[in-house]
Amino acid sequence: MADGRRAHVVWLVLAAAAVGIAIGPAGLPSRGDPQIIVLRGFRVLLALCAGAGLAASGASLQAVLGNPLAEPYLLGVSGGAACGAALAIALGLGRGVLGAFAVPVLSFCFGLAAIIAVYRLSRVRGRLPGETMVLAGVVANAFFSGAIMLLMSLAGRQLQEMVLLMMGSLGAVFTASTAPALLIAAALTVGGIGWLWRQGRRLNLLALGEPQAASLGVEVEPLKRGVFLTSALICAGIVSLAGVIGFVGLIVPHLARMMVGPDNRRLIPASAALGGSLLVLSDAAARSAFAWELPVGVVTTMLGVPFFVYLLWRRKRSAG
Repeated sequence: MADGRRAHVVWLVLAAAAVGIAIGPAGLPSRGDPQIIVLRGFRVLLALCAGAGLAASGASLQAVLGNPLAEPYLLGVSGGAACGAALAIALGLGRGVLGAFAVPVLSFCFGLAAIIAVYRLSRVRGRLPGETMVLAGVVANAFFSGAIMLLMSLAGRQLQEMVLLMMGSLGAVFTASTAPALLIAAALTVGGIGWLWRQGRRLNLLALGEPQAASLGVEVEPLKRGVFLTSALICAGIVSLAGVIGFVGLIVPHLARMMVGPDNRRLIPASAALGGSLLVLSDAAARSAFAWELPVGVVTTMLGVPFFVYLLWRRKRSAG
């Protein structure tokens, strides 16, 4: 991106982070409340990573699959990661040897299992057809959703925690012993977004069609595999800590595309900045709009559905 636009992106993220730290049910933190600042800082970091990762992955998947409705959760990874977290909650593993690490660890492992399953189901003679990948992701999500509903039906006191997981929540409290999980997820997200950004030129060529891209030197199948696996790993890390947060990966790339155009070299970082900022502000609203805290997934859904309807109306109008 140009220097001016890059500066605007940085200021947008910083402003959103400042709002996220300042706003909360306890009001503005004072100099005598360093603990509140630290807790909100961890929460803002999680929101930035989750929003940026989902949005950048969504933009990349929409480009590589040629499908404007593609998003990270379409890969089935969210269902697997959520199922792993629900299983850890149902078994009470958080009180075991792993302690607070049990839920994110088991969630990430199930997310990886979902990646492998969808990848193997999608391969056709060494290729990854986009439509087959989407169908495999839908099947995987359906299976894991059924498993989650089974766990919820058998749950007792853990039911509320499982519901929050499915609705998306940034309310995890990170301490000195659990903060490394957040830092690992942040590193995974930043590294993944960086790799996706480097593929921007190849993704632009892929928009011309797979044969044309291949004739221009793009290794199409390795590119598709790389985007798929990178997006899935980012998604698994996010779901393991924040649960299922809908619409960010679907809507934000379209909004960023309106602002910076279709060039993926600009679109991917713009989507990451906009997604992270949007989720921080949505979480601030979820914490302060009512006397109780709303799951952030509720806020993103309420924002995403009208915008999605607008996109459909705009597409219908342009086609008519």
